[in-house]
Amino acid sequence: MSTFVLAHFRTEAEALHYAISDDGYEWESLNDGEAILWSDVGAESIRDPFLIEDRDGTYHLLGTDGWWSENVVHATSEDLVEWSDPELVPVMGDVPGVRNTWAPECFYDREADVYRLVWSSTVDPNGEGDSEADTDALDHRIWTCSTPDFESFSAPSCLFDPGYNVIDACVVRHDGEYLMAFKDERGENTVDTDHKDVRLARAPVGGGPFADVTEPVTPAPVEGPTLFHNGEEWLMLYDHFIEGHYGASRSDDARHWEVCDSAIAFPEGLRHGDVLEVSDAVGEELREAF
Repeated sequence: MSTFVLAHFRTEAEALHYAISDDGYEWESLNDGEAILWSDVGAESIRDPFLIEDRDGTYHLLGTDGWWSENVVHATSEDLVEWSDPELVPVMGDVPGVRNTWAPECFYDREADVYRLVWSSTVDPNGEGDSEADTDALDHRIWTCSTPDFESFSAPSCLFDPGYNVIDACVVRHDGEYLMAFKDERGENTVDTDHKDVRLARAPVGGGPFADVTEPVTPAPVEGPTLFHNGEEWLMLYDHFIEGHYGASRSDDARHWEVCDSAIAFPEGLRHGDVLEVSDAVGEELREAF
């Protein structure tokens, strides 16, 4: 049996928070909705938190270091309760013209036997980054680097470029391929939009190329998709960032999706999160600790 942990931030607290569920449908906040971990480095922010367990059983946290940064936030834990002091990993530090580094996530790349980080960045083609750029002027692509141990990291490269603005990539293994959910970031932040929705792409290997982009599989506007299988079906959770609530869709095959918001109970105040599957024993320890 498994327990699911939804790592997320809150608008009023850009820090690591937890919600927990036994089935992916009924979610409860831990720690009375208060933060589990704050950052005191860089922009002192942990937006878009993501959790992964490595092959040695160590948990890794990745997060966005504020709006304008070449770094991602990283911390480690042996039990999801006590965390190391956050540190900054300069994944885009050597790229001229980088403006930002948003929503880092990670997956295990089986073919290369490495952990592959993914995130979205805008890079000025003239190599002239503007740390105070207007967010409406950004033009993101999905970038990647790899690490065998979360201590040394390869040089970054562009992983996914569909020819338009994309952010918030989440990659999972499905049917012998890699399935990427991402946000189509074109258009204005408004409820009346042709974009700002989630689409899917697939790749035969972790390093890409990701192709076969689908039509939208969610309503709009939403962002921050996270994909997981609850033992019976695929669930995709996402942030209705303008309307101020969380949403969800379900699928039997990770190809055809239907909205299931009304069936899921979320705590209020969730922002852009990620779901980690843990054992029931770990889940019980979290409930006792928080």
